[in-house]
Amino acid sequence: MKGLGQVFKAVTSAMIGVGKKEDLAKDFARTEKQGPWAYIIVGLITTFAFIGLIIVAVKLVLP
Repeated sequence: MKGLGQVFKAVTSAMIGVGKKEDLAKDFARTEKQGPWAYIIVGLITTFAFIGLIIVAVKLVLP
């Protein structure tokens, strides 16, 4: 579960554009060992959640 938390942290920090070079290097090293699938899946889930949040916010604001 700790690995999934790190993947989620890496994906969310990449989405909002903040992060350290050291963390980026660790993420690339981890991707070479495990493969990129965890990052791809978490990235897709986070993207769809963000789009859903925007849709809900717009529907609440506009009648």
